[in-house]
Amino acid sequence: MGDDEYYTLDEIVSSETSESAVVYGAIEDDEEKCTFPKGYLKRQAVFACKTCYELTGKRAGVCYECSMNCHAAHEIVELYTKRHFRCDCGNSKFKGASVCNLWEEKDDVNTENKYDHNFDGVFCTCLRPYPDPELEGNTEMYQCSICEDWFHLQHLNMPLDFRPNDDFEELVCLNCVKRFPLLWLFYYCQMQPENADCSLPKKPRIDDSVDQLNTSASVKSTEACRIPHVLSVCGVRKLNPPTADMGRLTVNGFSFPSPIFWCNDWRTDTLCTCDSCKKMLKSLGIGFLLDPEDSVVHYMEVGRQRVAQLQARRENLISEALAELPHPAAVEVARGISRFREALTDFLTKPREKNVVTEEEVKEFCEDLKKDL
Repeated sequence: MGDDEYYTLDEIVSSETSESAVVYGAIEDDEEKCTFPKGYLKRQAVFACKTCYELTGKRAGVCYECSMNCHAAHEIVELYTKRHFRCDCGNSKFKGASVCNLWEEKDDVNTENKYDHNFDGVFCTCLRPYPDPELEGNTEMYQCSICEDWFHLQHLNMPLDFRPNDDFEELVCLNCVKRFPLLWLFYYCQMQPENADCSLPKKPRIDDSVDQLNTSASVKSTEACRIPHVLSVCGVRKLNPPTADMGRLTVNGFSFPSPIFWCNDWRTDTLCTCDSCKKMLKSLGIGFLLDPEDSVVHYMEVGRQRVAQLQARRENLISEALAELPHPAAVEVARGISRFREALTDFLTKPREKNVVTEEEVKEFCEDLKKDL
């Protein structure tokens, strides 16, 4: 971080909360435990060890506690979260490089784990690290909700001035839109004037069968299904229409194939959740889109709740510990905590231009705190 870098107070608090939520979305306490015994978690924070990778040449991922305990002195790459992943730490992928100090009984290989170039420490179609010291302009990256790779907007073929809407929730990258064109059909249908408000409740499904859709997956059903309505709005006869038919389905000036920036609750408000469509999406390998616990949004909300619970638990432990101390010592510790809180409050509420905190101010605060406490 350079001398001229600064952050707003809201950004500092939000960043700290988000970083904690990424971890605690999958773990329930502060104990140093490997997540391997829990099996393939729906989602968890995953880390790649570059130090071990350079020794083994094998892609692997470890859980948060293993990254902190078994690879503490190593160069670690944070991969954010991954779905259906089991900790590799100490298994055959790390042979000759490191061992797991938290759970030694590991399978040789986690056969259901999926690995991509993120585990090499690079992201996006540009295959560059993050942060990238050579990248100029907008360095912000977005994670695809399907392949889970991270992308720069300019490498998604988006205009330089493009920014997602405020209600943006999840991305489907360009390649995944090509792989699953039916998502563009749902997107096009949703973004028509009568459907464009993402806050609208689900529209009633049209009671029709979909056995005439000529799709690669069987979607015959006697239950209500949205697909006939989607096909009607899009003016196509099946879910995998010719490219020429897809190309005329333009949304906000973007034509197929283009990345999709979905708004809030798109999984439940836009996709069809009838039994036939569930089977179809599962056969395509994207059935997780209909799992309410799969999304990063849900994961982060669980993480934030656990962070709040842990903070309350820690405060209770402090109170209990103070109660066990001799009265003079307890008073002194309580005064120290009070002085720290007052100093931190004064620091954070100090009037500043544009409500930003510079790196130099933080260093000065820490030095003054050491002297006072």
